[in-house]
This record gives sequence, structure tokens and C-alpha cells, in this order.
Amino acid sequence: MQNFIDYLQQQQTCHLSEAETLTAALRTDEAVLEKVRANICGIFLTLAQTPNQDDGFLEKMMEKIPAPWHETLEKAIKHNDFKQETLERVKIAVMAEIKAKYDVMKEGV
Repeated sequence: MQNFIDYLQQQQTCHLSEAETLTAALRTDEAVLEKVRANICGIFLTLAQTPNQDDGFLEKMMEKIPAPWHETLEKAIKHNDFKQETLERVKIAVMAEIKAKYDVMKEGV
């Protein structure tokens, strides 16, 4: 689990650093997306560090947390809300990356 925690910390730091760089370059929309990525890493970093979690806790949360994002994405597409669509797609993509990394690390244990 420590390797996964280290991965999330590194990803969060990377995204926050990139957000700062983009903000300085006045690329605020892209900076916001990097902050969203960092926030998702932070959420799962907190969950991964939750004491006394039962087996499958993280896997359950990796399904539960992004479920509403898919619904919001569908609504955004339906209403041609491109800003919200982009945001939801980024969140879903980051979640997929985190889950894939978790699965690889879990198999390696």
C-alpha cells in the first residue's frame, strides 16, 4: 500500500506544480484541470491512508466516487456544455489512471 500512497503523493505534487506553471503562463483553464487532477489524487491519497480499512475498501471507493461523474458527463453532452464535459472527462481519465496503477501495484504484492 505504501507504494500506492507514494505514487499518489508524487502525482498530486506533479499536477500542482504543473498548475502553478500554467497559471504563471496565464493558461488558467488548463491550470484548473491540473488542480482537478491533483484533487482527485488527494482524495484517494486520503482514502489510502485511512486506518483500519477493510479488504476491498479502495476498490469500492474507486467505483462509488466516480459513478456520478459519468451521469454528469452524459448530461453535459446532452446539453452541449463543453466546459462541464471536459471537466468530467478529465476526472474520469484520472480515475482510470489511478485504478490501473492500483491494480498493477496490487498484483505485484
